[in-house]
Amino acid sequence: MKRRSFFKTIGSITPSVLAVPLAHAASSRKHNSKDLIKQKEPRVAMFDDGRHAGGLYQMEPPLTPEDHAYNVSQLASSGVDTLVYFASVEGGSALYDSKAVQVWGAEVKKWTHYVWYRAGRILRQLIDDGHDPLKILCDRCHETDILMIASGWVSLHGGSREKVEGLGRSTAFTMDNPQFQVGDDPDPRAKGISTSRFSFLHEEVRQERLRLFEEMLAAYETDGIELNLTSAMPYCKFSEADRLAPIMTQWLRNLRAIADKAQEKQGRKKRIYARIPAHPDAWKLVGYEVPTWISENLVDGFFCESSYSEDEGMDQSPDLKTIIQLTRGTNSRVLYAFYNGLGRQLARYATPPMIWAAAANSYAQGADGFGVAGHHWTPNGWPWTAQEYDTLRLLGHSDLLATADKHYHVRSSNRQVESWSWLPGRYTPLPRTLTEGKSETILFKLADNLSHWEDLGRVESVILRVRFTNFQPHYDKIKIKLNGQELPESILKKVDMTYRLLRMGPVNPYGYAFDYHLTPDYFPKQGLNQVTVVLLKRDPNVTFKMDLYDVDCSIKYRLHRHFEDKPIEY
Repeated sequence: MKRRSFFKTIGSITPSVLAVPLAHAASSRKHNSKDLIKQKEPRVAMFDDGRHAGGLYQMEPPLTPEDHAYNVSQLASSGVDTLVYFASVEGGSALYDSKAVQVWGAEVKKWTHYVWYRAGRILRQLIDDGHDPLKILCDRCHETDILMIASGWVSLHGGSREKVEGLGRSTAFTMDNPQFQVGDDPDPRAKGISTSRFSFLHEEVRQERLRLFEEMLAAYETDGIELNLTSAMPYCKFSEADRLAPIMTQWLRNLRAIADKAQEKQGRKKRIYARIPAHPDAWKLVGYEVPTWISENLVDGFFCESSYSEDEGMDQSPDLKTIIQLTRGTNSRVLYAFYNGLGRQLARYATPPMIWAAAANSYAQGADGFGVAGHHWTPNGWPWTAQEYDTLRLLGHSDLLATADKHYHVRSSNRQVESWSWLPGRYTPLPRTLTEGKSETILFKLADNLSHWEDLGRVESVILRVRFTNFQPHYDKIKIKLNGQELPESILKKVDMTYRLLRMGPVNPYGYAFDYHLTPDYFPKQGLNQVTVVLLKRDPNVTFKMDLYDVDCSIKYRLHRHFEDKPIEY
């Protein structure tokens, strides 16, 4: 893809500055803030709210600047090249010494939240000690050659002082202006969405947010900003989305002008990334003129989401086709923002092979990069363990991902997140209740060229797992096909999960897993695959339902055709 011209946007910088080698520029940043603009673009991004997996929540005050910078320091040599830092929250407050909006806790008379009180104390302590929390992070990013992208909510949440003042997250602006709230919306899609979110149709709201992002761009040596345009959508009533669309676009034009001016002044590229729904049908519903944003070069890239919380089940197969086609040959980049929540009893977070599978599927569609989204992603807690670093190391390398072990998991959830059920692309295929005599078809995407790697002797195993609840092996009969081929009993291993007492208690839901150890004749294909399940016969003695609960495909590779990770032992 072509990128925004470097020389067009920094005409005021002298030729002598432009001649500075990149390596020298990186080493001299702490001495000269107006040096060469970084030319690399985000490839692997870490979303970090600086709180849940960070010092503001987890460390007792006082904090040193080094303590606060740890979330940047941990990125060094991790494979992550971009920090997307949530510098402002939904209540409007900032997590730094902002002059544009109030700092977290500024309006509190008596705190009512234990942990958020700690965060407020730490921020106040760092500022009183003469440090700006955002500058600390910017400086550390420059020292470690990490792109620093400051993020903030474009929408705001209001609320009465009686309810939210003691929490510390809300500013006077959001508490004292109920007239800016969207309020009740008769549209059935609005069910479950906060009525206290602010409407972006109000000029006062747009100007308040513009001042915040202008500060992030112009007052700090950030490498750009990320606009959180997915939280609390839409930023108006559903019936007002068409009216919102041109207003939002003009707001972005104003922001682009601010970014370009800051870029010229600082000599540092000022990127604007927008976080949007991945599915194109969602854009018009919420008032986003994405094609216009691209054609006018208003944004430098997109973080595309198809999950919006850790609770609803990860999506390894986002539909990025449209956004990638729209950005082809333009300045805009496309990265998939991946949420790794599983919504499962046995594992809350995606495993490394699951994350690698999601990244591989993104690159297979033509994505420019991959972002680990959500406010905490680590199955082993924080600080990170070796497993997290091993996971991240591969995410920017499609060639390494090609033969990385992968676990493809069809999107599933044991509870639906009502507030997002209306969004196109939000559909969760599983679980699905089976009816005798009726077939159910499940689709999944696979990036791997298994026939190629099998020819080279690199494929160790391919297992298709189909999990059922309440399966009765003495009576129930099931037929399973993969891409039209019925899978034989000879490659099937049934795993009894009717009642397994595990460390966290009995496994739930009860049932069986059908593990098909696939031979090359039955390998799934690169691209879209189809699993068809037919319940041929159902136990007449039961009333409880049988669900098709999970569909998974696990792939393991060898380093070489006869190389085993664990050779024979005596």
